[in-house]
Amino acid sequence: MQITDANQLLELNENEFIGEVPKMTNSQINFTGKNNILVCEDDVRLWNSRIDFNLDNSVLYLSSNIHDYSVNISLHNNNVCFIGKNNFFNGRTSFVLSESKNIILGDECFISYNVVFRTSDGHPIYNDISKKRMNWPKSIYVGDHVWFGQNAMIFKGSKIGSGSIIGANSVVSNKKIPSNTTFAGAPARLIHENVFWTPHSVHGWDDEEIEKMSHSNSDLFTYSPDENTLDFDDIEDKLNNSDKDDAVEYVSMFLFAGKNRFCLK
Repeated sequence: MQITDANQLLELNENEFIGEVPKMTNSQINFTGKNNILVCEDDVRLWNSRIDFNLDNSVLYLSSNIHDYSVNISLHNNNVCFIGKNNFFNGRTSFVLSESKNIILGDECFISYNVVFRTSDGHPIYNDISKKRMNWPKSIYVGDHVWFGQNAMIFKGSKIGSGSIIGANSVVSNKKIPSNTTFAGAPARLIHENVFWTPHSVHGWDDEEIEKMSHSNSDLFTYSPDENTLDFDDIEDKLNNSDKDDAVEYVSMFLFAGKNRFCLK
């Protein structure tokens, strides 16, 4: 079923829609499979977006957003994709979920042009001697307030803590990125520790504003583990052992877990 009018979501038969009907502009949602669940909170606006439920038993949870969603999301079998609140998509971001793995993206991330998230390489690679597979799929976990530079590529097994920065043209694969660090390069490597970034746009600053903003005493965007911090491995176990309805209920709890929920040290 191809959906270009959001009210068609209320007419699904073999799939389920939960929440508030999104606003869709130059966008489509395609259900090829069955037993999938799409959840939209209020204030979900899809702009120049495409969402494909290619196969069965997947969950997509889109949180409310003061910005437009500009995304390509491709789900296959038994995937869970959770996108938190108020993420800024500067250009269309691609999420490709394969081989029953998941993508979790926190709140208030800034994602520049042409950023890609993939849980699988798309084709298996084997060792020529042992004949065993080498490139296993893995889920991707991203915390809150993460800045992704233009053309960054985030591949399977990436765990990215809140408050971090991924430089332009970086390739992150099967790597742990601690909170409040900068990683850049292909493959990505540590550039800076103990950093934070703010959402101010510098493009129009004059000399006076540049001087004024040369120092910040804010602690708003620094993250430290506390009793509310969640473990990405525990989340993975929970999602892998939940049915679709339980997965929806579980990921919705992320919204109430506190500032340091996705801190990674």
